[in-house]
Amino acid sequence: MIISPNTTVKEILEARPDAIRVFEKHGVDVPLECDESVHDCELMICDSMCHIDDIDALIQDLQKFFDTAPAPAKD
Repeated sequence: MIISPNTTVKEILEARPDAIRVFEKHGVDVPLECDESVHDCELMICDSMCHIDDIDALIQDLQKFFDTAPAPAKD
């Protein structure tokens, strides 16, 4: 998956629910701070709503995560 400023939180979490760890690393508690309406927003829009200090760093870290972390096993 390619992560860009236009990628939504929902797209990220549907593809990799464990990507929530990357958001947490950037100080964002998605379940607590980002209500469901924010999940449909693009990253570039939700940065102020979810208290993301450095959206570029978050996008880079999410891309690294998708590029290097193995996909979770499906039951």
